[in-house]
Amino acid sequence: MSRSHSKRYRGPFGLSVALHAVLILLFAVQFDSVTPVAQPPQPEIIQATAVDEFQIERGRQARRREEQARQEKLEEERRVQEEAERREQAEAQELKRKQDEDAKRQAELEAQRKAEAEERKRLEEAKRLADQKRKADESRQAELEAKRKAEEQALRKAEAEAKKRQEEDRRQAELEARRRAEEEARRKAEVEAKQKAEAEAKRQAEAEAKQKAELEAKQKAEAEAKRKAELEAKQKAEAEAKRKTELEAKRKVEADAKRKAELEARQKAEAEAKRKAELDAKQKAEAQRKAELEAKLKAEAEAKRKAELEAKQKAEAEAKRKAAELEARQKAEAEAKRKAELEAKQKAEAEAKRKAELEAKRKAEEEARRKAEAEAKRKAEEEARRLQAERELALREQLEEEHRAAMEQQAKKAASDWANTYIKPKVTRSWLRPPSAKSGLSCIIQVRLLPGGEVADVQVVSSSGDSTFDRSAEAAVRKASPLPWPSDPKVAEQLRAFKFTFKPE
Repeated sequence: MSRSHSKRYRGPFGLSVALHAVLILLFAVQFDSVTPVAQPPQPEIIQATAVDEFQIERGRQARRREEQARQEKLEEERRVQEEAERREQAEAQELKRKQDEDAKRQAELEAQRKAEAEERKRLEEAKRLADQKRKADESRQAELEAKRKAEEQALRKAEAEAKKRQEEDRRQAELEARRRAEEEARRKAEVEAKQKAEAEAKRQAEAEAKQKAELEAKQKAEAEAKRKAELEAKQKAEAEAKRKTELEAKRKVEADAKRKAELEARQKAEAEAKRKAELDAKQKAEAQRKAELEAKLKAEAEAKRKAELEAKQKAEAEAKRKAAELEARQKAEAEAKRKAELEAKQKAEAEAKRKAELEAKRKAEEEARRKAEAEAKRKAEEEARRLQAERELALREQLEEEHRAAMEQQAKKAASDWANTYIKPKVTRSWLRPPSAKSGLSCIIQVRLLPGGEVADVQVVSSSGDSTFDRSAEAAVRKASPLPWPSDPKVAEQLRAFKFTFKPE
């Protein structure tokens, strides 16, 4: 900031030094034909350059305001970022909580299904034992009554299970709709918050740019007015100086300009604290040089008055000639000044335009970067949601597949138990031993049933070695038709086609 501030005053200072040099040359030409009067040694003239402390202070205040605005903007960006991070953390925690709840519900449902399966198995086992004992003592009418009651119980259980599945599906649909509504509300809230933050940042940037432009315009106007006033005052004061004094002053001005340039070069590399100390010292030295200059000017005025009294006759003719030359030189200086001011103005305008273009480019790049980050974040969130949905779907499908496999395995086992408990005893009771059948014979029979237990087809797939025994086994199956039919539709489906070993003894 100090470097840009020193650059701001470099143009006016150089212009002032150049004007001083031109004026000194004019006075040197005016008095080059006048024989100098021997004068006593004069004190050394030290050129003083006035520094506007008010402008320096205003520059400092402007830098402080810019730094404060930058800090406030950084703080606002940090708060917005922290708020976004807090929202993301809260959303992640909420999502994790929902996932934990879903997993817990799935585990509870799985445990409930296992408990129900165990309960059914226990009930079926108890029923099997009771039926086995009861069927040994009861007639066919008792068997038909038991079958009717079992079917009614299975129907009620199936209705209860269907109702339960419908309720579970409805609850899952409600949870999914609620989750989607919450996700949509969260997304809308994020979009609105981002839009508000962008609008506020844009408004602050426009206000800062306007304030900065007004301050720079005001500083330029004040510097120009001050420069013109100083130039007019110096022209009036230096019009009375002699050639020798002007030559000496020129040398001092050049030395002071060189010293000033070196001082500015050093000031650019030094810290703010050192610059302030040097500025204070410089102001004191300049005040001292002003006092010395005033004393020297008084002495020179007195010497000039004496010299003019002695050289007035000789200088009048030369003064007329010099006056014409001076007027011509002043016109040339005015033209040079106008060109220099025009060139400085053009450079300032070009610099302002370049800065504006750089700022616009920076804002465009920042906007593009922000949009790219927002798009990347949105895509990442969509990808995360898609992956999460795929994982949940895969998990549900896996659980359903495992459940179906378990249920199918249970149905197969239940069908095997049913065949051994109810069907084989009835077939055995319906079997008539052939006269040629030996003891200990057995065969494997494949049976296809119709709904209700009617035998559709029976065939020996593994012979006992005795064809008469095999035919009697097939006849026993047909005679026992309809075979006992389970009330559980899954077990009944397994019994539509099954095999069993027939071994009456």
